[in-house]
Amino acid sequence: MAEHSPTPTTSRTDPQLPADVTDRLRTPFDAVLSDPTRLRIQAALHGLNPGGSIRFTALAKALGLSDGNLSAHLAALSEVGYVEAEETYTGKRRTRWYSATAVGRAAFDEHVAALQLIVDTARLGGS
Repeated sequence: MAEHSPTPTTSRTDPQLPADVTDRLRTPFDAVLSDPTRLRIQAALHGLNPGGSIRFTALAKALGLSDGNLSAHLAALSEVGYVEAEETYTGKRRTRWYSATAVGRAAFDEHVAALQLIVDTARLGGS
């Protein structure tokens, strides 16, 4: 094995990030919506007209999620008030409809804005 001579060290200094950049990078994310599956569910519901809803089975199919996986994530979103469910019956057959609440819509908008701020900040550094 060939020996390598030590690489001469050069003096380096850490670049200092401007205060506005560090403030942007510290923007908090929504803990519930930081889960990618929950973010996708909330995005799908957010994409409906306000007051609009979607059947559980249609949502599962659209997102490619199993019933159990979707159910668990919807429960987490419901627990914090981001999603609400309504049941309808046709005879004995139950259908669950899900929609984003006003609180859920606001949380989604704030979370997306925080993500966008991070992306925009990264792009500023590359210019």
